[in-house]
Amino acid sequence: MAQRLSSMNFGDRNRGVQVGQNNAPIQATFNLPPEPLESSPPPFASVPFRRDPTFVDRGDILDQIGRQCSEPASRVAIVGLGGVGKSQLAIEFAYRFSARSTETWVFWIHASTQARLIEGFKLIADNVKLMGRNRPGADILQLTFNWLSDIRNGKWLLVLDSADDSDVLFYSTAGGNDDRRKLVEYLPQTPNGSIVITTRNKDLAFRLTGNYQTMYTIGPMSENEALLLLQNRLGTISDANAAAELVRSLELVPLAISQAAAYIHMRAPRTSLVRYLEEFQLSESKRCH
Repeated sequence: MAQRLSSMNFGDRNRGVQVGQNNAPIQATFNLPPEPLESSPPPFASVPFRRDPTFVDRGDILDQIGRQCSEPASRVAIVGLGGVGKSQLAIEFAYRFSARSTETWVFWIHASTQARLIEGFKLIADNVKLMGRNRPGADILQLTFNWLSDIRNGKWLLVLDSADDSDVLFYSTAGGNDDRRKLVEYLPQTPNGSIVITTRNKDLAFRLTGNYQTMYTIGPMSENEALLLLQNRLGTISDANAAAELVRSLELVPLAISQAAAYIHMRAPRTSLVRYLEEFQLSESKRCH
């Protein structure tokens, strides 16, 4: 019996031949359309938070971090408990660094989970218009690592925020002990790049930096810093004594002070600084008895 043949053309140089009866293997080749060329943008800062106009400097810590980041392949960690202002320091540093080094890329990755960290790498690939990132099965982590490692792409600063869990960075991306690389291996240490880490985990900070001299531990604010933050948040302070007592009651923790100021501001004029302090002290008294 004669075989019936019919040809098909799918466009973009893809064509095939249909065989009426054929018991042999059939091989089909499809040529994907070429990826459109995108021009590389000039370096810019990609910080997912607006700059805080009420920011209060914590001594000269940002100057120290800046000096460290001027060194090739530097890694710096800001270490402290939750609420003490690690991320706020990193945000302000990123903006200052970008303003001072306009030819430097500034990237931000949230590192609380593997999913968010990987998403951060994808965002870097999108920001720099990385060729090949949209291809099916593209290894975004490797592509981004290669781009960051190539000094021809210029200088960059990467903020790795909320890197508190060692497993996120040091456990296999496949969730087991197989050949998959750990995410920490995709953080290049090259002459054209610097990494700033914020973390609650001092052991993790050392594993990432390898140097206690580049780890900056921060705690609560000084009383003067706390009062300045409260004033910046409220706009004005009507009772200096009540303000001092309030920031001490809040243990000089920036997050607690900012939340208190937001509450007072939102409920004004029904709630004043003095009234908030009275209600806070009454609540604390009931909680302790």
